[in-house]
Amino acid sequence: MRTAHVLQKGDDDHKFSLSLALEQAWRFESFRVVLNNGFARFTYYKKDGTTRTALGTRSPLLIPADKAPKCPQDNNEWEDRFKAIPYFDLEKREWRSFNVLNFNSLDRVWKFNDHQS
Repeated sequence: MRTAHVLQKGDDDHKFSLSLALEQAWRFESFRVVLNNGFARFTYYKKDGTTRTALGTRSPLLIPADKAPKCPQDNNEWEDRFKAIPYFDLEKREWRSFNVLNFNSLDRVWKFNDHQS
């Protein structure tokens, strides 16, 4: 519900009706669960308006030791009141983030112990 509230409040460029905010929040929360339990190919809009497709994760099992967070993180919390979404980019081998308001789509999912996704 907090994510839906952030989406409904929006910013100067993005504001969602309650029904759209709830739908987008559900999609985003599903995405968050996927990143914590596997990895996914997804797209989002960058600050310059272009679309970025990424292969990312938040699973400690897939992040190299030298790139792991220095302190334990609670996977249920996002930075900046649910707006900044940090993820480890598996192709660039670096941490990246994007604004929840810019989430576009979840294109493909790979979950641990799931050979059908």
